[in-house]
Amino acid sequence: METIRTTAQLADREVSFERPLDPEAVALTFLGGVGEFGKNMLLLEDATGIVVLDCGQAFPDDTLLGVDSVIPDIGYLEAHAERVLGYVITHGHEDHIGALPYVLPKAPAPIHATRLTLGLIDGKLREYKQTPKVKRVCIEEDEPFDLGGFTFEPLAVAHSVADSVGLAIHTRAGTLLHTGDFKLDPEPVDGRPTDLKALRRHGARGVRLMLSDSTNAELVGRSKSEARVGAALDEAFSRTRGRILVTTFSSHIHRLQGIVDACRRHGRSLVVTGRSVERNVRIARELGYLEAPQQLLVNAKHVDQLPAGRLCMIVSGSQGEPLSALARIVTGEHKHIKLEPDDLVIFSAKIIPGNEVAINRMIDRILAHQCEVLYEGLSDIHVSGHAYAEELIEVLDLVRPEFFVPVHGELRQLHAHRNLARRAGFDERRIFLPHLGARLVLDPNGLHWDTPVEAGRVLVDGKGVGDIGPIVLRDRRTMSDDGILVIIVILRRQSGEVLREVELVTRGLVYIDENEDFLAEVTGFIHELIQQAEPDVREDEELLGDWLRRKTR
Repeated sequence: METIRTTAQLADREVSFERPLDPEAVALTFLGGVGEFGKNMLLLEDATGIVVLDCGQAFPDDTLLGVDSVIPDIGYLEAHAERVLGYVITHGHEDHIGALPYVLPKAPAPIHATRLTLGLIDGKLREYKQTPKVKRVCIEEDEPFDLGGFTFEPLAVAHSVADSVGLAIHTRAGTLLHTGDFKLDPEPVDGRPTDLKALRRHGARGVRLMLSDSTNAELVGRSKSEARVGAALDEAFSRTRGRILVTTFSSHIHRLQGIVDACRRHGRSLVVTGRSVERNVRIARELGYLEAPQQLLVNAKHVDQLPAGRLCMIVSGSQGEPLSALARIVTGEHKHIKLEPDDLVIFSAKIIPGNEVAINRMIDRILAHQCEVLYEGLSDIHVSGHAYAEELIEVLDLVRPEFFVPVHGELRQLHAHRNLARRAGFDERRIFLPHLGARLVLDPNGLHWDTPVEAGRVLVDGKGVGDIGPIVLRDRRTMSDDGILVIIVILRRQSGEVLREVELVTRGLVYIDENEDFLAEVTGFIHELIQQAEPDVREDEELLGDWLRRKTR
C-alpha cells in the first residue's frame, strides 16, 4: 500500500473511512514505522476517539532528489480529525516528532510528552508559523493520565535521548504495552535505566498486547552502554593535538553532555554550530538537561583566536546533509570555520539506512583535507540507543503478553523480532507482523486484522508538502542521469514566425565546445519542426512547447 501522493491527489480523494467499533474494542492503525525506518505513527482508536502515538518524519534516501523530509500520509486521520483526543509522544527524536508541524494543522489536539520532549517539540514548532496553538501537557513516569477511554501510564526507558518513555495503556479491551525506543543500559549516563520493575509489574497484572522496538532485532547479544562513548571520547581527546569536530544527532543530549564533559576534562573550549544543534543545546541548557557552563562556550566567529589544541566544535551534519554545518565546513563555504590538516572529525552517530553514500562521500572529502576521521566501527565513538536481541527477549520474558506485535524497523527487523519471540516460546498464532496501513482490532475475543487503510509517503520539498510526486521524481532522476536541454524560441504571436535564432542551453548533456556541429543540427531540426507545426500550435505558447518537447526528446 506504499504510495507517494501529491497535494492535489490528497485533496481530490474521496475518503470513506467509517469504521464503527465495538464498545469493548480498540483498533491500532499503523501509518508509519513498520516495514521502514522513521515516520513512526500509530493511531489508537476506541469508541471515545483517537489517540496519535508519535508523529515522526523519515529522512529521504538518495533516490528522492531534492526532497527535504518524508511524512506519513494522514488521509485517515484527517478524515476523523474531530475525533482526535490528543498526541502522545514517547521521545524527542525527529522520527517521532518531525511530522508534527505538518500534521497538527490538519488535526489539532493537545500534545502529551515529557518535559524535555515538549521543549524539543516547541523549539521545532516555533519555526512553522502555520502551526495551530494546542495545549501542551507535561507527563511524568509513573503518573497516569486519561484521554477518552484510554489511561496512559508512562514508564522510564533508557534511549539515546533523555526523558524517553514507554507506555502501559489501559483500555476497555485490556492493557497494551508499548516499549517505545529503548535499551537495557546497565550504566545510563543520566542514572535513569529502563524500568524493569514496572515492566514486570504490568506483566504480572496481565498485558494483552505488547508492541516493541525492533531496530536492532538482528544483532546478537546486548547493546553497549553509553558510558563506553565517554571513554572513547577521552582517548580521542587525549591524543589529538589539533582541533576536534564532533557531529552527532542534535537531540542526543546524553552524547552532547559527554562531549561537554570531555572538553572540561581536557581543557578545550566548545563551539556549537548548525541550526538544529544550536537550538537543542539552548533548549537542553534552559531546561537543565545539559550542564554546559557559559565560560566553556565560544562563538564560532572567534575560532581563529584559540589554539588548535584547545578547541572542540559540535557541528550538525552527522547524516551527510548537504546544507549542514559540517557540509559547509568541508566545502569551504562556512562563514567562520575551515578544515585544517591535523583536525580530528568524529562521526558520533548511527548511519541511518539510505544515507551511507552521502556519509561515505563526506568522509572521503574530509580525508582529502589531511584530517583524521573516526566513525562507528573504528571505535566505541558511537553506541546504539536500541536494544539488541538478548535485551528484547528479556523484556518479552518479563511482560509475557497475550499477543505480540514487533514495530519500528524494516521488514527484516520485524521478521527477526518475530523469530526472537518464537525463541521465547510465543505461539506463532499470537504474533502479528503489521505493514503500512495495517489495522488490528483487539476485543474480548482476541486480536484480528481489520480492513487496512490507505497509507504511504508524503514528500516535503522546501515549503511544499506533497507537491512532489512520482513524475517529478522521475524527471529529476532523468536530469541527474542524462542532463538537460533547454530550447529558447522567440515567435511572433500572431503569425508564429520565428523572430530570432533558436537558442539551446545544455547542462550535463554534451560538452559544447566539442559538439558544435551536433547542436547546430539540433537547432536546424527545431526550425523544421516549427515550420511543420500547424498554425494553431505555433500561435499557442503552451501547445508549441509541448510539441517541441515531444518531438526533440
